[in-house]
Amino acid sequence: MENTREIIISSAFSFYTKPVMENVSLSMIASKAGITKPAIYRHFKNKQELDEVMVERVFCDIYSVLSKIEHGKGENFLGFIEDIMILLLTHKEYFFYLISTQVDFALDKVLFRFKKMGLSFFDHIFATDGSVTNMENYKRAIYLGGNIMFFAVLRNRVTEKQNVFDSYSDVVSYASKISSFFKNGLGQETETLSVSRMATLDEICCDNMKSVKPVDKVFVSISDIIKEKGFKGITVESVAHGIGLAKSSIYDMYENKTQMIGSLIQEEFESLYQVIEKNISHAESNAERGYVIMETALLYYMKKPEVLTVCQWFQIHSVNEIIHDKGYEQQIFSRYFENIELYDKFPDLGLPIEDKRIIASWFMMIPVVLFMHTRKQKISPEVVQAMLKDILIMMEKGVGNRK
Repeated sequence: MENTREIIISSAFSFYTKPVMENVSLSMIASKAGITKPAIYRHFKNKQELDEVMVERVFCDIYSVLSKIEHGKGENFLGFIEDIMILLLTHKEYFFYLISTQVDFALDKVLFRFKKMGLSFFDHIFATDGSVTNMENYKRAIYLGGNIMFFAVLRNRVTEKQNVFDSYSDVVSYASKISSFFKNGLGQETETLSVSRMATLDEICCDNMKSVKPVDKVFVSISDIIKEKGFKGITVESVAHGIGLAKSSIYDMYENKTQMIGSLIQEEFESLYQVIEKNISHAESNAERGYVIMETALLYYMKKPEVLTVCQWFQIHSVNEIIHDKGYEQQIFSRYFENIELYDKFPDLGLPIEDKRIIASWFMMIPVVLFMHTRKQKISPEVVQAMLKDILIMMEKGVGNRK
């Protein structure tokens, strides 16, 4: 039987079965635990201490998996993929808790924390100040980490939509398929794009980016709030204050906070997808179309980084939308991707989702993860674009089969 302290911790985690944009109070946790709020104070002096314990719980559990690398179980980057995936699928609250509560959540901060916890494996990626020392290892770590998050969330959303229990054996099977997918990629014969052809596509993508309009000032305000206070800090009042308007002026434009954020994101994604549609008309193969999708998105975020701050959360949260027949993501897919020739088949992951929908969403996720992290590391745009080209090869041929 769980003691009261553990009941409090598990009750707090239970709110994070999906991203949470509101504050989870001690009163809410007490109600969920079936105890009084004063009873919590007998175990934690305040909410901050409870949060610190929860963060430590997440990192210690993940550390126990990663530490196997130190003891020889993991021969390379792929040696621990299955165990990490199983952990995140059986404890989905860990991931959603981190992205919901950490103001500046990023994979490199997570990995660097493990380095400080004593995992010498990450000495091959980061210096003592957190800067990147090995770009090749960093690139693979970010690629694999972003994919682990994406496909873990995707699996959770599928089971949630179908209202089915994901048995442990199902989770293990899925984790095995994901590990194989990371190793082999799309598993199709692909033509390597020449340097000159990529340069031509880069030029086309850059030229068409010139017509993209600046970011809406409300969007900029939301981005600033997220960077300072996290997503739960977004209120109509704080947004209005950020742009020097009365709260009533915001309500003249939007019904509420949710409608405000949703409409702004929709407008930005419409703009992005329109540029993708224009650029992709110049592509002549699956590899070129995949590259153009990612290059266009990357250039878009480079020009409008405020969009990325907001969409960092949206990209994770909206994985839910690709399994719904209705909703904005489905509309976007139908209008912009349904008739685009992409890769014929996605490796079987046992998910009841159309292959092309997974592929389109996957190709849109990669540049988000790449730019989000390379921007924090102050890596030059030229190096970031070179990384994207190499990542395309990993996507097609896999991490384990690169030449």
